[in-house]
Amino acid sequence: MTKAMAKAAGEPNQAARLADEEQTAEYIGDLVFQLERLARSQGLVQLQYLLGACREEAQKISGAGGVRD
Repeated sequence: MTKAMAKAAGEPNQAARLADEEQTAEYIGDLVFQLERLARSQGLVQLQYLLGACREEAQKISGAGGVRD
């Protein structure tokens, strides 16, 4: 655990200072994109679809309008 994470655990408001809403959504979108690619590679169509919807929502929140494939 990093010092910042340890401090955030002790102070609930500190977590908000680590990243703003847009940065958090962008990070989540990146992670979901990787999971979406993994689901696609394994033929998990419904899971891929749901992850795609999550990625689109994260992009909308973060302001990153670009779609990756």
